[in-house]
Amino acid sequence: MRIVDIIPHRVRIPFRSEFSHALCSRCETETIILEVRSDTGAVGVGEILPRPYLTGETLDRVMAEALPELARRWNTMELHGRDEVFAALNLELSRSGRSLATCAGWELALLDLAGKVFGFSAGDVVGPGAQHDLEPAAVIDFNIPTGKLECHCRMLRLRGLRHIKVKVGLADDVHRVEIIRKALGPSQPLRLDANAAWTADAAVDNLRQLKRFDIASIEQPVAAHDLAGMRTVREKTGVPVTADESLCSFSDGERLIQGKAADIFNVRIAKCGGLLGSAQLVVLAREAGLSCYLGTLVGETGILSRAAEVLGARIREFEFLEGKGQNRTLLAEDVVQMRSRPSEPAYGLGVELLQDRLDKYRISGQQTRDLAA
Repeated sequence: MRIVDIIPHRVRIPFRSEFSHALCSRCETETIILEVRSDTGAVGVGEILPRPYLTGETLDRVMAEALPELARRWNTMELHGRDEVFAALNLELSRSGRSLATCAGWELALLDLAGKVFGFSAGDVVGPGAQHDLEPAAVIDFNIPTGKLECHCRMLRLRGLRHIKVKVGLADDVHRVEIIRKALGPSQPLRLDANAAWTADAAVDNLRQLKRFDIASIEQPVAAHDLAGMRTVREKTGVPVTADESLCSFSDGERLIQGKAADIFNVRIAKCGGLLGSAQLVVLAREAGLSCYLGTLVGETGILSRAAEVLGARIREFEFLEGKGQNRTLLAEDVVQMRSRPSEPAYGLGVELLQDRLDKYRISGQQTRDLAA
């Protein structure tokens, strides 16, 4: 198999409703849909969703620099089977540096393509796994007004959702969490996420007030680089700390463990280099005695969302998938449709690109070009 076409499409899709937390508010997603074609005629799809505050990547730099460089490395390569594909992707991950969103999107496109050519599932890259579907987890963000929290939580209970995360970083955090705790009941696990809104001292003060609501964990209480602050929060409050913005690469994970800065890793495929990078972080956490959550980035299309479900079906450490199905509930429309369940055998990722939707949401003035030409 040889790659003959690499075509990125920059698209913008509106949300059904705004999503807000301490770092930003979003009412649309802008992402790169990647089509990769082989000399066999098969096509694979991937998605690159960069976040500058996570990996430093931007959409402009991915399109102008990272993708053309990647294309130069791959468009003359001959691959003769699944094992060669996996080895080449491992090498790509090892030299990706902080271009982890680009690496993730490329990995997914190649696994989707090669899976169709050689007859394997994209999830095989991380092993045979358990083949189980994860429960969904809900996020209560700032877009839910305080006065509507009780009603919103009752709806979550009616839907049978057992895993809830609450965005914090507002002046009335204590009041909001109190409403949520009463509405959900005493047995509901409740995780908080500050999205780096606090200093270490503020985090300690706030969590001492919030602990009475039986908090399961606090995610990224301080800035991503402040590992000493994360350790301080752990040691002074006793609340388990989840690393999110501070966890992208394998080196990030090693620094967090060495600095005793986290109890839990929040793994997201788009920021962690793909399925391989995410699986490596799970092994690192397991060996260090840490737990892992599996999440998605706000605004993913069904390509990245399906990849998270595929990973979750293979790894026992994950209890739930945060943001599961958000491509159906948050996006006005998705640009792919699913061809199978994530735990069912399927060649590649098991998604199908909807060309009419792709054309509809492609950003005006963004000309697609074949990077392999």
